[in-house]
Amino acid sequence: MGKKLKKNEKKKTKILKAIDSLKNKITAKEKKLAKVNIKIAGLEKKAAEKKTKKLAKKNAEESSASINN
Repeated sequence: MGKKLKKNEKKKTKILKAIDSLKNKITAKEKKLAKVNIKIAGLEKKAAEKKTKKLAKKNAEESSASINN
């Protein structure tokens, strides 16, 4: 009976260790994903800024052309 209990305890601790290691892997992946999301957001922001600058420049050229005519 005592051996069986020890075996079960060993299995239990082994399973708990496996669960903890998997949890650690998951948190590591989540952190990595968060970093990637931040980088993507930064790239999207830059693209939007470029687009607005282009539009502003185009509108400025059109307005100056209409003044000259």
